[in-house]
Amino acid sequence: MSVTTITESASGDPLLSSIRLAHERAAELSVADLADHAGYSPFHFSRMFARHVGIGPGQYLTALRIDRAKQLLLTQSESVIDVAATVGFDSLSSFSRRFRSTVGIPPGKLRRLADHISDRPPQPFSLLTPGTGCVRVTLDLPADLSPRGDAAVWVGWYPHPAPIGLPRSGALVSGVSVVDLPLGAGAPFLLGFAVPAHADAQDQLAPPDPTVAVHPVPLTHSQDVTLHFGATAQDRPMPLLTALPSLCTR
Repeated sequence: MSVTTITESASGDPLLSSIRLAHERAAELSVADLADHAGYSPFHFSRMFARHVGIGPGQYLTALRIDRAKQLLLTQSESVIDVAATVGFDSLSSFSRRFRSTVGIPPGKLRRLADHISDRPPQPFSLLTPGTGCVRVTLDLPADLSPRGDAAVWVGWYPHPAPIGLPRSGALVSGVSVVDLPLGAGAPFLLGFAVPAHADAQDQLAPPDPTVAVHPVPLTHSQDVTLHFGATAQDRPMPLLTALPSLCTR
């Protein structure tokens, strides 16, 4: 596939240009295409991308495809196999495996989950595992997200500094501003996302503009931290793959 190489002098930051291109054409692009677009070798581009975004470009492209699949499953009536092909997967089994490992449920169950939570939104719960210490987390939410203070907020431990894939442990809370979490073994990155009260099923399962928080450094010892929630940064917009209500079934 041919993509136009955009140099730094022509368009600003070539990495950001590649990220934008990935969002526009994830189903048809490869890492080599993105590297060519940025004007770097695939090896150098992959290292630069991972350093800036927190995951490799191949993982990022897969995440964008899964995110698009979620949107199609919730808004269209196409079969799962047709959705898989539309977002760039050649194998239904590979698509289903990747979908389940990052969203939390098989693709065929996403529509049924949407119907379920339309009547019964998820209630607070925890999936905490014992740790060697504890982190006290203060939640800093945008004032307009939850004026009554009743947003559903997930805070959890992830192996990468990106809200992609399932957390190792965490808790869903509502109506509180401080959460105590045991340290996550092998998953030192603290991430969160928030859903307004009374959000519809699609906003809970596949929010187009998720309100997220990522602590900037890995946490490996007991301390107090603040998670600042907001829209994903423009220089590294992240798809939010985990379907929040699916976590309570794990």
